Amino acid sequence: MLRWTSLCLLALSIAPAGAAEPKAPEVPPLPKAVASFGAVACDGHLYVYGGHAGKTHSYDTESVLGTFHRVKLDGGTSWEELPSGPRAQGMNLVAHKGKVYRVGGMQPKNKPGDPADNHSLADCARFDPKSGKWEELPALPAGRSSHDVVVAGDTLVVVGGWQMKGKGEKSVWHTTALLLDLNSKEPKWESVAQPFQRRALTATVVGTKVFVLGGLGADGKPTDVFDVETKKWSTAPALPAEGKKAMAFSPSAATVNGRVIVNTVAGPVYRLTEKGDGWEKVGAAETPRMVARMVPFGPTSVALIGGASPDEGNVAGIEIVKLAEKGTPVAAPAKP
Repeated sequence: MLRWTSLCLLALSIAPAGAAEPKAPEVPPLPKAVASFGAVACDGHLYVYGGHAGKTHSYDTESVLGTFHRVKLDGGTSWEELPSGPRAQGMNLVAHKGKVYRVGGMQPKNKPGDPADNHSLADCARFDPKSGKWEELPALPAGRSSHDVVVAGDTLVVVGGWQMKGKGEKSVWHTTALLLDLNSKEPKWESVAQPFQRRALTATVVGTKVFVLGGLGADGKPTDVFDVETKKWSTAPALPAEGKKAMAFSPSAATVNGRVIVNTVAGPVYRLTEKGDGWEKVGAAETPRMVARMVPFGPTSVALIGGASPDEGNVAGIEIVKLAEKGTPVAAPAKP
């Protein structure tokens, strides 16, 4: 999931006391309505990669993309096409020291109309905006998709997901998180046991801690938290639940002003309390969506990007949600 920490950020001016708050700049719709893609803010731009542009649960070599674009966050009106890469969905992007990283993803090898043949990728690469080129990095120990990736300090962290092995083969759920030291001259992946097996999750970072939010089977369960410095796991409150909808499936998250922000398929935007002992509602999406992405948008807002709407299908629009200064406390969900 996508964060101010370690990113090259967009600076937005703050109006003087008593002045009308300036209208947040708009971001043009994605080049194509897409879900389950990668997105990150870096260098004053929003970068998006790959994703699924077809019908839900129907994957083929035409509906999964390998395209790569960016747009200026401050007043950009059109998307710039960048060098593409492997077709992939169920992956994400992160940024570190002005470069964009992509890790893993799922790639179908079947043509439209043929039986599904989905494979998780082990690819890892970084894009240098200055050179305009991708650079290959050490591959993952095994293919991984439906996971998330973040950067804590100088460490790239991969959590959750599974390995799809193709037609007729059983998928394997990952039991480890992966760490990569981005400052190392010869970076190597390090495996760390994770206390869960989940996919369709999201993650964000506060300081040295990686908050792993949601995922299949996570409804009502505590949020898992990994400390990159100590390499130990702890827990935070479970995601809120509203109605009968599964709050935990494919949410999106970001960190704004050192606080965890998350959006669920039901529409609400929540913030972890300052003490970290509960959640408060600080906004809502006009178009509820899942398998979307969230990036911080200045000091008081987030951008909800793409995804799949339960009512409308894949979404191209980018929605800016201003976060309430004072949130509304949300009751803890019932234990499963």
